[in-house]
Amino acid sequence: MGKNTTSNSEAKKARALWGNPSWTFTFCNLCMEEIEAGNRTIFAALSPKGWSNLVIKLSDETGLNYDKDQLKSRWDVLKADWRAWEKLKGLDTSLGWDAVKGTIDASDDWWDMKLKLKEVPKASKFRHKCLQKLQQLDRMFRDAAATRAELMIFNRP
Repeated sequence: MGKNTTSNSEAKKARALWGNPSWTFTFCNLCMEEIEAGNRTIFAALSPKGWSNLVIKLSDETGLNYDKDQLKSRWDVLKADWRAWEKLKGLDTSLGWDAVKGTIDASDDWWDMKLKLKEVPKASKFRHKCLQKLQQLDRMFRDAAATRAELMIFNRP
């Protein structure tokens, strides 16, 4: 009594680990392939066919046997990081770019203010390094973000 003895495979599913940077790079490339093949829904995520293809292709290329939910979770994490990066870049027009570090060139005071005010809660990870795979993430999310905004404008009652 009181002991959960479920044999549900979901309960036994291992957490998806993305420690190898090449796996995320491959994931992004495969997402782009599906987007370019038209396997995307109107609000940016992949279509059921796109997710199915992605599960198979990622397994074939990396050996990672992640299911659609695990890949969708990765998509959501990358999208949240991309949005935070975009918001951070758009806060001030006077920011520079440190090409050596690949980061936003701003004073410590600016960073302290942004982090203390929590304007962009996830910004601290970008203080000393750039968002990785930025070009791929722009292609994955920018057009969809614009499309969603355009739909909201044109579909007003």
